[in-house]
Amino acid sequence: MRKFEGMMLACDMDGTLLDSDRQISDANLQALRYFTAEGGLFSLATGRAYAAITDYINLLPMNAPYSLLNGSLILDAQNRVQHCAGMPQQTPKLIQQVLADFPNVGCEVFLPDRILVCRMSAETEHHMRVLHLAYDCVSVAELPNPAGWCQINFTGQALEVASVRTFLKQFEDLFHAVCTMPTFCEVTRRGVSKGAAMLRIASDCGVQQDHIYAVGDSDNDLSMLHHAALSFVPTNAAPDILRHAAVRVRDNDHNAVAHVIEYLEHHRNA
Repeated sequence: MRKFEGMMLACDMDGTLLDSDRQISDANLQALRYFTAEGGLFSLATGRAYAAITDYINLLPMNAPYSLLNGSLILDAQNRVQHCAGMPQQTPKLIQQVLADFPNVGCEVFLPDRILVCRMSAETEHHMRVLHLAYDCVSVAELPNPAGWCQINFTGQALEVASVRTFLKQFEDLFHAVCTMPTFCEVTRRGVSKGAAMLRIASDCGVQQDHIYAVGDSDNDLSMLHHAALSFVPTNAAPDILRHAAVRVRDNDHNAVAHVIEYLEHHRNA
């Protein structure tokens, strides 16, 4: 039996797999290739859209389905859509209300294969430019049926986004909101999360819950860390995330994911 047979590793990207220059280190790549060659299943779990991971996807030893947009979109190892969570029918009205009440806040709408911008903010402009994302500007009235959406992002200055997050609390029966950075509030359907997607992928792959491992550094990773048999957090994470770590690993500039695999080899195969 291979060393990591029956194990699945759900792995965040930004702040975890990627270093501060948004690169994957050779040590992380070699460790992941070793993990999968020895029978482990590698499942990426990112808040990014597919268009924002294309520079990385062919580098990684993808051998399991993976999740994008905070668990709202699941693709198989060949990058084909397996599941899109959709958004409630009330979502366009929510967008209208937020844009009316917060006139400086931007809005991004993510479909499996398209990005729509309902209002441009400086933060959305920077997001699209830095990640080289193509998008279409549309009015709220021009948005398609939300049943085919994955996620919406409200963007703006930190204080504005914090106010949007507070405003959204009254809709917690319909929506789930996380802030992976102070200038972004990422909204999915209630019940959608990286953790829920991780459990779905593990079940589809026949992996038992006590063999699911997760590593991440941010608010949107907490559901994964909670449901994993063992949770890993890089030391660059904020203190409120670090306290959810069963194991603290090296920071993202010092091969955090390689450290996870080293730990699994030495402690889970002892």
